[in-house]
This record gives sequence, structure tokens and C-alpha cells, in this order.
Amino acid sequence: MRSFIALPLPDDLADQLERFAARLKLGRPQPFENLHITLAFLGDQPQEALQDLHEVLDATPLPAIHAEFTGLEPLGGKQPSVLGLMVSGVDGVQKQVLSCARRAGITLPHRRFRAHVTLARLPRKPLPDDMTALGHALETHGAVRFPAVQLNTLSMYQSELHPDGARYEVLADYPLTS
Repeated sequence: MRSFIALPLPDDLADQLERFAARLKLGRPQPFENLHITLAFLGDQPQEALQDLHEVLDATPLPAIHAEFTGLEPLGGKQPSVLGLMVSGVDGVQKQVLSCARRAGITLPHRRFRAHVTLARLPRKPLPDDMTALGHALETHGAVRFPAVQLNTLSMYQSELHPDGARYEVLADYPLTS
């Protein structure tokens, strides 16, 4: 099962981000229900591995997070695939989540972690107009800030790919404590 561990956003912030992304007129803006901060992409895992991870996460006390949302960045390498709103304050819990995955027997590839909320998926083969729109978005909104929030929930998601984009379903929630 294709899955990941993420921090869901409060509804009011997700609503603001969805409206902001739509105003950028760039790529494919992410809908409200797809806005989150991915901490660990698990890829395809057997049900048993996800159950083991669930048990480890359920037994591990994790702290609530004070997250700050500042600045837009194109992410995904030389040819960016997404426009992200950068997030600070989540690195510690991300490392704990990776540790939980290892304890559950899940081996994850080593990737540089850049905490963000994906606001828009960019075209795979961008046209000059797409690159102009990206440049304009970065020039006019690159230093955008959204209110800092307290995040009190971690979630395990299932991800199903569809022609019109991914659909996510929450498999389990884990409370983060203050």
C-alpha cells in the first residue's frame, strides 16, 4: 500500500493556502484535502509493515509542534515538480518519525528533508509561459508568510494515484502532546 506520514494542517490554514495557491495561477493547485506536511514518504509497504509502524507510533510520545510557514520555493531538482511553502519547526519530529519507521523494520531511502506544504504541482514539461508564471509567483509572493500554528496531530495516510492527481485517506491519527 502506497503511504506516508504527515502533519495535517488546521482547516482554517488549509483553506487560506488553497485560496492562495489558486490565485497564483500556476501548475495544478493542490486541493484543501491534499494540504499537509509530509514527514516520511513510505512508498509501497505491505499491510503488516504499516501495522508494525502504527504500533510503534502509537506507543511513542511525540511533541506538539509550533510550525512557521514562510517563503515559496520550487522543489524537485533542476526541473522543479512542485511549488512549496516552506515550513520550520518540524525537523525534530521528522527525525523521530524516521526512527519509528526503522524500529518497525521499514527501510527508507536517504533523502534531504525540506519541510514544506505542496501548494501546486508544476508541469512535467513546462512551456516558456509556465516558467514565466513561476518566476512571477516567486517575485511577487516569494517571501509570503502565513500565521504560525500549533500542530497537535500526526497522521498515517494511504495515497492512491489517479489521472487527475493523488487522493489521500487517513489510516490513523496520533496525538502530539504539549
